[in-house]
Amino acid sequence: MLYLNKNLVLESTAALKDAKVALMGVPFDSTSSYRAGSRAAPLEIRKEFFELEKEDDFFNIPFHELGNVDVIPGNARETLRRIGNTLEYVYKENSKVFLLTLGGEHTITYPIVKQLADNSKEKITVVNLDAHMDLKDDYLGEKWCHASVMRRITELNVDLIEIGVRSFNDAEKKYAEKKAIPYCGVGQSNIKKIIGRLAGKKIYFSLDFDAITPEVASGVSNPEPNGLKLNDLYFIFNRLIQKSTVIGLDIVEVNPLYDKTATTVAAASFMRDVITAASKR
Repeated sequence: MLYLNKNLVLESTAALKDAKVALMGVPFDSTSSYRAGSRAAPLEIRKEFFELEKEDDFFNIPFHELGNVDVIPGNARETLRRIGNTLEYVYKENSKVFLLTLGGEHTITYPIVKQLADNSKEKITVVNLDAHMDLKDDYLGEKWCHASVMRRITELNVDLIEIGVRSFNDAEKKYAEKKAIPYCGVGQSNIKKIIGRLAGKKIYFSLDFDAITPEVASGVSNPEPNGLKLNDLYFIFNRLIQKSTVIGLDIVEVNPLYDKTATTVAAASFMRDVITAASKR
C-alpha cells in the first residue's frame, strides 16, 4: 500500500519510470525538541519554487512529483515505515531515479539511506551538512528522533562524514572518534580537506538547513550561530556532483514559521539547482 498525498504538488513532466528526478515531501516534525514547524516546509518550499525564475531548458527535464507521504503525527516509527514502503515502490519503478526529499525533521533521512544501502552493491557515503552531530544514542529516552538519526544511520552499512557541526556533547564526540567519523565545522580549508577524500564515492547528501548560519537562514528548527554560508553549500554540492556519484538528496529542518531571512526561498532555489544538476548526471 502506498501512502502518498497528491494535493498541492508540482506538475510532473514524466512518468516515474521515465523520470531522471523525483520529488517527495515528508511533512513530519513530531520529535522536534525546540521549534516545531518544519512539517510546513514541503508545501512552503514548493510554493517558493513555483515562483522562481527558471531557464527554458528546465521544463524539459524528465521530472516526477510523488507528492507527500501521509505521515502519522506523533508516531515516528510508523511514519518511517511508510517512507520505506514508498521508496520500495519508487525504486522498483525506476532504480536509477534521483530522489529529492523535502522534510520535515531530520529523522526522515533514516529510511531513505536504509533503502539505498540495502539495494546498493557499492558502499554509500552519507554526507551530512548539519550544525549538530545527531549522534546521541537516544534523546530523553527516544532512540528514533532528530537528535539520534545519524547514530541510527551509522548502524547501517554506510560511511558517514559531517560538515558544519558546531554543537555536540562529549558522548557524541567520543562516538565519532571511536567510529572514525570525519567531521568539521566551518572554514574552506577544513571543508576542502574533508571532501577531498570523496572523489569517486557513491554519495547520499543530507542537508539540515541549520548547517547554514542563522543570520542567513533564520527559518530552521534548531539554529546555531557561526555556521556555513550559502556559497559553502554550493561549493560542497558542486564539488560532489562533479567528482562523485550523488544518488539522492534531502533538505530537512527548514521551518517556515520562524523564517525572517528568506530561508524557504534559499531552500527552493537550491532545490531548483539540484534538479538541474541531477538531471545531467
